[in-house]
Amino acid sequence: MKKWYRTGMAGALALLLAAAGCSSKAGKAEPEDRILMVNDILYYGTEETGPMGDAGCVEGKIQSSAEAGETPAENGQSNFGCVGNPYTYDFGDGRIQVFVEDEYFWFYAKDKEAVEKLLGQAEELSEEEEEALPGVFPCDFVFSSGAGAWGTFLTLEGDGAFTGGYNDSDMGDSGEGYPHGKHYYCEFQGKFGSFERIDEDTVSMTLEELAFQPEEGFEEIKDEILYVGAKPLGLDSGTEFILYLPEKSLTDLPEEFLSWWPGRYEWDGETKRPLGCYGILNQETKDGFFSGSACAACGAASVSLQTGVCGMCGASQ
Repeated sequence: MKKWYRTGMAGALALLLAAAGCSSKAGKAEPEDRILMVNDILYYGTEETGPMGDAGCVEGKIQSSAEAGETPAENGQSNFGCVGNPYTYDFGDGRIQVFVEDEYFWFYAKDKEAVEKLLGQAEELSEEEEEALPGVFPCDFVFSSGAGAWGTFLTLEGDGAFTGGYNDSDMGDSGEGYPHGKHYYCEFQGKFGSFERIDEDTVSMTLEELAFQPEEGFEEIKDEILYVGAKPLGLDSGTEFILYLPEKSLTDLPEEFLSWWPGRYEWDGETKRPLGCYGILNQETKDGFFSGSACAACGAASVSLQTGVCGMCGASQ
């Protein structure tokens, strides 16, 4: 398992801390005089800036600061202040990005041998170590047509575990003892695994566990409604799935998958633009689950489609 698969809640928290800004040290130091130590490697600042990407790129935050002009002597230490600001992973090319003065600056390592050693250690991580999906989790997803009274909702964790429920109502299908119709439902839990990075915005995964209750066909009348146990639609067939990250281009996605996308009526089908949310594709059925929109407060694409509340920072949208 490569290091760049390992992400989690710390990434989004670091982004929030970045809003605090830097001390006056950063303003006094020229970009090329800035130094940061990460994983026993010294990274030297440049004037180059660029977009950081999603919160899954964040490795940690600056923990302490040496005096300006001094060389940091411990991991997480800078010589330009900015304690609490995030920095990204080194994906093997000897460079990271650091949040300084409202921008992400590129920092480069001069010790290439140390970088190669670090990358080698990451690739040698044991398979017994916990795998994790790239992105900001937990995250809520929904599979629904947007019409009718049915939908499958699930909450996905970074390790692939999920919980959720399926509901569908047919008020017109009534009978003796249930004049108000039928309601199909279940609650479920399961786990995705065997994550494999296809490209920077696409991860394949396998449905390894799925359990639901009540069992399919179970019937019970409550409040003049017939409740019927059912399988969770969208998960009931097929084991191979794909997770798309918010940066994935719409023009690279299957049409059948996009037919379930809530924003399909706002897109002309040709203009290149990112998906803007997380998506899960069932490769066998082409069913599509989609996450909530990006949070205005913390930037995580984890605003609940049911409650309108961000699952990361708790802000209401």
